Amino acid sequence: MPRRQTDKVLQRKDQILELLKKHGELTTSAIMRLTGMSHSQIFYVLKMLEKEGFIKEVRRGKIAYWRLNVEQESGLKEQ
Repeated sequence: MPRRQTDKVLQRKDQILELLKKHGELTTSAIMRLTGMSHSQIFYVLKMLEKEGFIKEVRRGKIAYWRLNVEQESGLKEQ
């Protein structure tokens, strides 16, 4: 049974989605700098958002970039 998402996790999800809407594409390190969260906190939320279909990971060499999932982007704009 999946764990219930806490208010803190929901806030972090919203914060990361807003950053990706604003910047288009960011690395995990850039998200760390912009939010002040630890790598493990961010990575947990990123993987959750990816599993839910809101974002996707784009690899360029060794660097992973995160961006909004194009199919989900129109739904996010309406919220």
